[in-house]
Amino acid sequence: MDIQSKETDQGMDQTRCTRCGTCCEKGGPALHAEDLDLVMQKKIPAEDLYTIRRGETVHDNVSGQLMNTPQEIIKLKSAEDTSACIYYDAGQKACRIYDIRPLECRLMACWDTGPLEAAYETDRLERESLFGSLDWLMDLIRTHEEKCGYERIAALVEKRQFKDAGAGEDILEAVRYDTEMRRVVQEKAGMGEGMLDLIFGRPLGKTIPVQFGIKLVRNS
Repeated sequence: MDIQSKETDQGMDQTRCTRCGTCCEKGGPALHAEDLDLVMQKKIPAEDLYTIRRGETVHDNVSGQLMNTPQEIIKLKSAEDTSACIYYDAGQKACRIYDIRPLECRLMACWDTGPLEAAYETDRLERESLFGSLDWLMDLIRTHEEKCGYERIAALVEKRQFKDAGAGEDILEAVRYDTEMRRVVQEKAGMGEGMLDLIFGRPLGKTIPVQFGIKLVRNS
C-alpha cells in the first residue's frame, strides 16, 4: 500500500508549493504599487532593491526570452555570488520575509501561473514612486538618464559599429559620468553604497560588456 500511495501522489497534478526553491533561486521579484508600503515603512529596506532601467536587457520570466525592457523595474537584489533572492534561506528552503512577501511572490504558483502573468507588467514600481518627493534626487536621476540611458548607449554602440571615430569615446565618457555620479551622491549626499543600484541602476561598466558585447578599455 505504501508503494501504491507514493505512485498515486506522483501522478496527481500539483496543487501546492513543495518548497523546491526553484522560483526563489531564479532571483528576486519585481515590485508593484501594492508593495510600496513595504518599502516606505522599511519592512523591505531600500538597500535591498535595485533598478533595471528602460532599455536594459533582462530575462523575462513569463516568455523565457531575453528582451530590452520597455519600462523601469525595481527588484529585490540577489544574494551575493548567487542568482537567488536575497531573502531566500537555502538551508531551510524558505523565505525569510514570507509573512510580508511582495505581490509577485504571493501570486507565484508554479502549477498555475495565470494570476502572476496577469499582474506581471501591471503597476510596477518606478524610482519616482520612491523618490518623487526628493526633487534634487529626481533631477539627478533624470540627468543621469539623459547621459547614461540605454537608448543613447545603444545608438552610440551602433555608430561605433559603423566606424564613428567619436562613438567609442562617448561610450567611455558615459561610463565615467555614471561612476562619478555614484561617487558624488555617496560622498556629498551621504547615501550608502547599497542605495546606488536603486538610484542609478546597475553600473554601466558592468552592464555594457554583457548587453552590447563590447570590451571597455580605459586609456591610462
